[in-house]
Amino acid sequence: MAETYRVAKLPIRMRGFVDPDTNAQFEGYVEPGTYFVLEERPGPAGSDSDYARLEVPTLGALDTWVCVRWRTQQYATLSHQERPPPAVRLPFSDEPMAVPEEKLVSLLEGLRDYRYDLDQAYYPWTLPGIRVPLGPPSFNNCCTFVEALIVRAFADVHGDSFSWDARLHRQMMIASSEDLFSPVTAVVENGMAVLAPSPDVSPHPWTLIQGWRAPWRSGHTFLIVDHHPSTDKVLVLESNCAHGLDGVGFRGIGNLRDKGLQPPVEWWKQPSVWTWRQLCATYLHRQQAWLKVKNRSWSRLSPAAP
Repeated sequence: MAETYRVAKLPIRMRGFVDPDTNAQFEGYVEPGTYFVLEERPGPAGSDSDYARLEVPTLGALDTWVCVRWRTQQYATLSHQERPPPAVRLPFSDEPMAVPEEKLVSLLEGLRDYRYDLDQAYYPWTLPGIRVPLGPPSFNNCCTFVEALIVRAFADVHGDSFSWDARLHRQMMIASSEDLFSPVTAVVENGMAVLAPSPDVSPHPWTLIQGWRAPWRSGHTFLIVDHHPSTDKVLVLESNCAHGLDGVGFRGIGNLRDKGLQPPVEWWKQPSVWTWRQLCATYLHRQQAWLKVKNRSWSRLSPAAP
């Protein structure tokens, strides 16, 4: 029998509270979207209301209570949702555009000392077809980190058969509001990745994610190196100034300049490492592209991960 989650779909922005009571301390707003339900309770005696405690990683306490019903007014829809099966791990061994994982890993040495700065972003090397600001100083942001790493890797492996241009660069920088998931669009259009079957499927090794906390605020571009299905943990590689990072590193683990380039042994057992559920509940609006990366072993998971 498939494992299921209890989820709540919020059609409107709602207030979150410390306890199941609208008179309790206000914790923050919960944006419209689908959230995992941790607990359900009726409201205080005589209130004729129902509450649900939701997993909301964007709030300081990581969860909060919302009123899902008052009298005949239903504010949220609660239902059971099947846990998605693990992604089929495509080897990309016969894919002409694929790059070996070792190429991406070797390039990280040139990015390990970069610190995060949203407004001052530099590249450690040139990219084909475009002009980019070169460091030092060693500052980048989430978009420039992902572009520098993957475009340089594909260009080095494929040479003149790989092309990049100003239009694709603008897509990586999300220069237009016409496509808020344009980094995903760019790598799929250029043949570097395949579009995931849906935004909700379990991530594939070396997945590029473009996510937004709210439409269309607080966006983030990052990579998922791997997903451990039985724990739901994800090895997130990014440039960020949160989640234990100030620059390039693994979310919940630390900066590459402090921890080194190799993911920790059994990283999926570390409590601070995020789950795919947490990412979905944080970036409610997202798209994912599965990069064509072959010969994968860096994450220490087998091809058929446990």
